[in-house]
Amino acid sequence: MRTRTLQLLTLAAVAVSSAATSAPALAHDGRGFGRDNHVRYFGHPGARVVYVRPPVRVPLVVYRPAPPYYAPAPVYYSAPAYYAPAPAYYSQPAWGVIGGAIAGAAIGGAVGEGRAGAIAAGSIIGAAVGGSFVR
Repeated sequence: MRTRTLQLLTLAAVAVSSAATSAPALAHDGRGFGRDNHVRYFGHPGARVVYVRPPVRVPLVVYRPAPPYYAPAPVYYSAPAYYAPAPAYYSQPAWGVIGGAIAGAAIGGAVGEGRAGAIAAGSIIGAAVGGSFVR
């Protein structure tokens, strides 16, 4: 730091500390209330005294505890019996549906000259016709 800046900072510190030590203390006794603890007053001796009303005291409302409530004991029931559904047996796979779909796809491909729409339509129609033969 330059010498001039150091001198100014030192002078400012001395001025602040002397102002702080020469200032009077609080104008009241530090508690904020007078000796009787009912009336608040502030001021220097010989000055006009200002009286301030004490704070309003609100009564504390205390409710009595609620009466005890005795609940009935919980009743536990056993879990319901679970019966698995009977297994379903199929006699044969749907051979008529599968065969009809294959035949319909072959016929649709031949008639429609290999177009995908004709093959799909033929397989759906063939599956419907083949499923009706099995029943």
